[in-house]
Amino acid sequence: MKSSNKKYLIFGVIIGLLLAFLYFHYFAPRYEIKKTGISLVKIDKWTGSSWRFVDNNWKKMVDMDENWERVDKTLQEALKVPFVEVDTGSALMKLREKYPVLKDLSDDELQERIKLVYSKLVLLNLYLNDFLKTNQDTKTREPAGDESNKE
Repeated sequence: MKSSNKKYLIFGVIIGLLLAFLYFHYFAPRYEIKKTGISLVKIDKWTGSSWRFVDNNWKKMVDMDENWERVDKTLQEALKVPFVEVDTGSALMKLREKYPVLKDLSDDELQERIKLVYSKLVLLNLYLNDFLKTNQDTKTREPAGDESNKE
């Protein structure tokens, strides 16, 4: 093999590797990050795996073939949550009419925000109420050691 042929071969391999690197790095990235509602989802295009961005970390999403309607209904009955039939479309339209700042949000985004804000307020109030009750109960009861010190 001639020396010039070896140079062409080495040069071709280097150019090929460089082009392959540029193609896979810029034109065919492995991971894609999408915004779904209010959360970020990272998808591995090669394997189909996906992760959700939660608490500044990527948490692997697990595919579950669970019948969520049945599970939700069971939990609703167990927790004794009242269920009211509401025409969601008209309710969201009235909400947007009353509060113009909500007009730019899609139905899915608005529903997700309502769910987050409502659950946050309800859970926070429940926790603080229980905390205050517990705190009040401990103040009304006298510590066991105080009676022996009264003599």
